[in-house]
Amino acid sequence: MSAENPYAPPQANLDLPVKHQPTFFVVAPRKLLLMVLLSQGFYFVYWSYKHWANYRQATGARIWPWARGLFGVFFYYSLAMKARQKLHEKDSSFAWWPRCLALALVVSALLPQACNVFFEPLMALKINSCLLIVDAALVIQIQRAFNHLENDAQGDANCRITWANGFWMMLGVSLFVLTLLFALQPPEWYRL
Repeated sequence: MSAENPYAPPQANLDLPVKHQPTFFVVAPRKLLLMVLLSQGFYFVYWSYKHWANYRQATGARIWPWARGLFGVFFYYSLAMKARQKLHEKDSSFAWWPRCLALALVVSALLPQACNVFFEPLMALKINSCLLIVDAALVIQIQRAFNHLENDAQGDANCRITWANGFWMMLGVSLFVLTLLFALQPPEWYRL
């Protein structure tokens, strides 16, 4: 005889599989490069916001992701150190230099402001374009650590270009063209 009661109501399995809550934002390096360069760096705001929003949701930290996204340059170091801490707990064999990368990104992100003050428009545009390439290279190295943490080294979960991505890239390219036109032919009020 069975020990089960044949008259008892069926019992439901209440053990639901736990869905993985990502701590950081995953994005493919190719997409990140395109978005940073073609949006003229505007993607950094969204990139930073998404990292902090995911971090807040996963850890319950009392932070404002929108403020950390908008003023991201002041939080790049903190973000890299959060990733460093998580990597130290998970996989200390991942080779990267979070402090150097984050500090270089902060300096490289702030330099264009100085260039706009000290150089003529065309020279400032050239320098700022080179600095944007440096920014993209640095942020890709940092993003590789985030992707490694989320077990998606290639960023396959976020590798497609969406219509919103296309809009921001179009806006960035348009802004670049307008800036180039301004640098080649500054208006009279600017020359004074």
